[in-house]
Amino acid sequence: MIYSAECLAWGCNTNYCACRFLTVDADLEHDEGIIVFYEKNGFIKNSEFYNKNRKTVSMRKDLYK
Repeated sequence: MIYSAECLAWGCNTNYCACRFLTVDADLEHDEGIIVFYEKNGFIKNSEFYNKNRKTVSMRKDLYK
């Protein structure tokens, strides 16, 4: 799914609009290891949206990195 989202974003960049970041809300409630999965796939935490009391963590992947 991540690969499909990247392809769609690159297609948008080529054709008609700009996309720089993919964003996700990593669901900690159902899988505590999900952060590691997204980090292995190039995502980093959005520090301004990171809150230990939330059950999700906002993360982003820079397509130009």
